[in-house]
Amino acid sequence: MKGLILVTGSEGLVGSRFIDISKRKNFLHYPTKVEFDITNSEDVANLINSYNFSAVINFAAFTDVNLAEEERGDKDKSCWQVNVEGVKNLASAIKAHVERVHFIHISTNMVFSGAEGDPGPYTEDRLPEENSSKLTWYGYTKGQAENVIRNILGDRASIVRISYPVRASYDGKLDYLRRALQLFDEGKLYPLLTDQQISVTYIDELCELLDKIIIGNTRGNFHACSSNSISPYKLIGEVIKKTRNERADLQPIVLEEILSRKKLPSFRYPRFGTLSVEKTEKTLDFRFSTWEEIVEKLIAQGLGKI
Repeated sequence: MKGLILVTGSEGLVGSRFIDISKRKNFLHYPTKVEFDITNSEDVANLINSYNFSAVINFAAFTDVNLAEEERGDKDKSCWQVNVEGVKNLASAIKAHVERVHFIHISTNMVFSGAEGDPGPYTEDRLPEENSSKLTWYGYTKGQAENVIRNILGDRASIVRISYPVRASYDGKLDYLRRALQLFDEGKLYPLLTDQQISVTYIDELCELLDKIIIGNTRGNFHACSSNSISPYKLIGEVIKKTRNERADLQPIVLEEILSRKKLPSFRYPRFGTLSVEKTEKTLDFRFSTWEEIVEKLIAQGLGKI
């Protein structure tokens, strides 16, 4: 079983696409969530010790940002248990095999505040924000998971941060673009921010990057997202125009107004939470698409078809 790769979270939006298109798909071992619970340390250790894995890719995560806020501060609840304790279980089990097993963990741009006083684009070597009051609880738990990996495995693991992952189709969950399209078709599209900058991760490019990391056994911190940024208002407007052949009469809104309306803390929508991909591109000889190119590629794959 030399070369076997364990994939956790293989049923999710991102992990399932990796299973579909990875160049290493014939070497993947991807137990379902029911079969393999990363919060069970004994199960994790038994699996890691039972196979001759060459890599472990952790896509598993609690990603519901709103629900995570309801669990803020409670380390017994699912968000902390999956995002931190689950990662600790994986890293701890891999530690004894770290020379052979390459641990690759998928993280997020939300480990950074995106605040006006500390704006992105954040570089790959930037460490997560440690002040939980500046982050969503989801973002904070993902940042703490990164710290756990560094504490246990040092520089022998890889962390890959992504931002607003998108793909052309997936039955299990609507991503950022497909959800906006559905709401537009239903006449329920919410006002869109004009003064927030975001980057998007084309999941197919992320999968290509992960293959390069695995095949080259390249370890370190990496970012995977569009090489430029855009406001949600302009991005969604462009997607609607190209998929619905009409210029949508979208409702613009500024961050201060939406936070006031919903009585939300400023960290809920990071204003400048974008990621730099410069070092990743140079290290891995890789080119990320612009957001404009990503939209075109998704449409070519069927995005927006009714």
